[in-house]
Amino acid sequence: MNNSAQIHVLEVIIVAGMLLMSLFFVRTFEFTPNITKTEENELEILGNGILTSLEGIPDDLEQFPNLLARYATLKYKDEFKDYINRSLPYGTIYEISLTNITKLSKNPDKSIKDESITDILKEAKVKVGKEARCSRIVVIDGIVFEVVLTIYFTLR
Repeated sequence: MNNSAQIHVLEVIIVAGMLLMSLFFVRTFEFTPNITKTEENELEILGNGILTSLEGIPDDLEQFPNLLARYATLKYKDEFKDYINRSLPYGTIYEISLTNITKLSKNPDKSIKDESITDILKEAKVKVGKEARCSRIVVIDGIVFEVVLTIYFTLR
């Protein structure tokens, strides 16, 4: 009887088992082949989330189409700042500006930095680090405004 043939069969079975175990081991790793890299940082995502959620909440006073439009008026700027303070992490430096796009289109010689065009609802005293800017367009009584939330830094 030839024992070497039996050993060769046993070797083939062991090698096949090792190959199957290695394939099983590799398949246990989960990965996505289509990884997309985004340039948005966490503060941009947070700021966009805040403005989007305000757009989706109807105004309980029924004077404006949504809560963002109500907060964009100078009358309710303190409520807007309180909402932002509750939504952002403690120690975040931010500013809110409101640009009258309608007035800017009628006066093209004026700058966005002009006080008659842009109202600063809250100004950041210190601007540290790279800024994250989030903006939304709001229409109030036929006048088009751009609400810009600029977030600078988060203290941890």
